[in-house]
Amino acid sequence: MDYEKTEPFSGNMGKVLEVAKNVFIQHNFQIVRDSDTEVEFTGPGMLSSRQNPLVGISRICIRGTRSNLSIEAEFEGIRKLTKYLVFFIVGMAIFFVVFFGIIFPKQGQPADEIILISLAPFIPWPVIIPLMYKWMKSRTSKAMDRLLTNMVTLGRER
Repeated sequence: MDYEKTEPFSGNMGKVLEVAKNVFIQHNFQIVRDSDTEVEFTGPGMLSSRQNPLVGISRICIRGTRSNLSIEAEFEGIRKLTKYLVFFIVGMAIFFVVFFGIIFPKQGQPADEIILISLAPFIPWPVIIPLMYKWMKSRTSKAMDRLLTNMVTLGRER
């Protein structure tokens, strides 16, 4: 699990699970399992870092006991988006080397200079991609923390 958190809770479990259902259904999650004390969803997948951070979750299980409310989540959507970005950047780098390697050698430029110039735009990406992964994971974890706090607050007996 990428995210696990438990909060003390004694309140209306039905209301808490209803809040969770409302939040996740509007983000196109599918309910996999539903009971009086537990609900499990699978996510739609993340297509952009500009989407709601919750869509980075691939699977989430919200479980309540007599005294606790716990959430377990997997961030497979974030990992898939990061892998896609790596493949895209590598593909673009190969394309640039091949494209410019075919055009410029005919004009008398040395091949090593062409390769270096072709790859120059991709130099920062080995640093940027891991930072983006950490940032997206942090955003999703913070969104989960806020959701858990809101569910506990809304589910309290008054």
